[in-house]
Amino acid sequence: MSPALQRALTGLLLGALLPAALAQQQRSYRLPETDLKQPVIWGSTCEAPDGTAMSFGGQDQHSEEGPAHTRIRQGGTWQRIDRELRDKNALQGFGDRARSLARDQKDTAAYGRAAYFAGLTAADERRLLEAAVHPRQEKLAGAVSILARELRGAPAMEAYEAGQAQAACAYLDAAAAQARSLVDTLAVRVDADAIKQMGQVQSAIEKAAEALDAEPPARALSPIVYEPRSRLFVLFGGDHLDHLTNDTWVFDAARQRWMQRRPLIAPPPRANHVWTSAQDGKVIFVGGYTYASNTDYCGGQYRDIADGPWTYDIAGNTWSGGGQAAPGDSRTYRTGPFHPDYYLEGRKADAAAFQKWLTSIPVNTWMLTRPPHLPRLNRDWGTAALDIDRDLILRFSGGHSAHGGTDVLHYHLATNRWELPFPVEFPLGQLYANTSYPDGYNFNRRPWITGHTYQNYGYDALARRMIFTGRPRHFYIYDPDVGDWTGRGLKPEGMSYPECFYTLTLCATPQGTIAWTARGGIFRFDAGAGQWRELKTTGVKLPGAVVDNSTLVYDAKRRRLLFARKEYGDTYKYDGKLYALDLQRLNVTALTPDGHAAAATIPYLCQIGYDVANDLMLVGATLPRDGSTTGRTAAYDGVANRWVSMLLVGDDPNGKSGRNVSLGLMYDARRRLFWAVDTDSKVYVLRLDPVSAQIRQMQ
Repeated sequence: MSPALQRALTGLLLGALLPAALAQQQRSYRLPETDLKQPVIWGSTCEAPDGTAMSFGGQDQHSEEGPAHTRIRQGGTWQRIDRELRDKNALQGFGDRARSLARDQKDTAAYGRAAYFAGLTAADERRLLEAAVHPRQEKLAGAVSILARELRGAPAMEAYEAGQAQAACAYLDAAAAQARSLVDTLAVRVDADAIKQMGQVQSAIEKAAEALDAEPPARALSPIVYEPRSRLFVLFGGDHLDHLTNDTWVFDAARQRWMQRRPLIAPPPRANHVWTSAQDGKVIFVGGYTYASNTDYCGGQYRDIADGPWTYDIAGNTWSGGGQAAPGDSRTYRTGPFHPDYYLEGRKADAAAFQKWLTSIPVNTWMLTRPPHLPRLNRDWGTAALDIDRDLILRFSGGHSAHGGTDVLHYHLATNRWELPFPVEFPLGQLYANTSYPDGYNFNRRPWITGHTYQNYGYDALARRMIFTGRPRHFYIYDPDVGDWTGRGLKPEGMSYPECFYTLTLCATPQGTIAWTARGGIFRFDAGAGQWRELKTTGVKLPGAVVDNSTLVYDAKRRRLLFARKEYGDTYKYDGKLYALDLQRLNVTALTPDGHAAAATIPYLCQIGYDVANDLMLVGATLPRDGSTTGRTAAYDGVANRWVSMLLVGDDPNGKSGRNVSLGLMYDARRRLFWAVDTDSKVYVLRLDPVSAQIRQMQ
């Protein structure tokens, strides 16, 4: 290090960085917004003195993969070279197999978590494991062992590749041994420790895949520095969005090759650090952030690390610095309610105990179920979907001033337990934004939430999947079995319009999910074809869906859809009228129910649930109290075509104002119960008895 550079860094550290860092370590902050008009966001570019430049990292919003790959600039032209890198990599086939096995372990863990949260008896749990978990884990353990053996038996390769293969085999051997031990456990039971171990196996296989790949794994806000003596570009750490890393890589532009370096110790994982080249074969960085795991409303999710400077000696492959070092290839995850392990804490789920409690709740009384662990952050501006096949509530809400990740929460109706399928990912700099969320796939091929989700996602019983339609061009598919997003498709023109997340309104029917658009269009999801198809209706023209002021509900007795709508804004009142769409004849009629004028007092129209047992449409809103301490709830009586109200008491999920923009309301026909969730993931349950609820026509 030159004396001038050493003095500059020392002065920065002692004169300014250290005192400020002591305070900053206690302060969480929000990252600045990024320019979402750029195709690649959160990436890094570095230029050498001779004009050669390279770019790596970030999310490509237009890609079918998600991560942005290696690009180089030579002669003023940028070229993507990842395909060439893969073609030259003798280990690439092994790496691709390892990535596939890591996904298999992730999926197997999802089946294991579902069995854990089912709360079954020991005998029933064993049968479920034998059918869905144990054979998968046994197959996985064998496949990992085979991959390690074949990798060791691969033809002779040059020194770097041989070293990477050796490192990958070490990870694979550890994963195989742990996977085999899990096979014996999962033959008889699944517990929190087994689920956590499956996560460890997945991580080890992923690290093996990274060692075998032609490029570093995807990352964001990972700056690159050029070192002139070695003529290498250096990359360290970065944010995978669900975890931080501390791996070290160098890129040789002349040979167009990445090489992973494996120092024994390295700085702790981080992103957004600041590089300097010492011009003598060493590079130095200071700063960077770690996760804060902050549960405050709109709180900062990042915290500065003040443990530098850190110096990397390229020739010696060593890190040195004054901070606490960590093993190379370490990962830092968010903690608490942002990590799946949090929901495994405490006693195992007990279905019998919770179902007994459900049978004892009084009628016409909203009851809080009080799950032992509540997700965070707040999940505003959305709905919830009932997965009738797996006995789950699926919750993908948030956006504006709320949770902004990619995760779909699972609430287990049998056991009163929340499940988080994978570690939370946040969009850097865009969290809490109103409408500015990234498009496309992220690093794990998952879509980011939109500024709001309102009613633009739902569960399709024919596809046995959840569908999210809030993106302008694509719809996305979520598979609750594996607890992850599994694909996407193009939406038809009528469902593709700017800010469609506000008004695209979905409703489940036995014939497939229906979507209602801002222009009054009706589309049905064809599960067999994986496409949306427009339904051409006759009769009365159907108006368009309105943000915050409309919804539709399926009337199973009459095989029709009912649409409720008012103009946007508090100055407009609901006229109490409905539109009915006969799903067999595709004919629309207008209804003017008795009591429609009194329905103007309904404060919120975005949630209506159909109680098939009582043949009533319950509105997710509480009417003004008229001096009483207890409000009444509106409902539509389809038999008599009238608006009625009922007296419901207890823990009102609609809140003090009677209007909850973050409410998810669902009817559970199996148990004949209404369920509701709010922004704080509190769960409410109601057994409705209209007669004893003093049902009467609204006046």
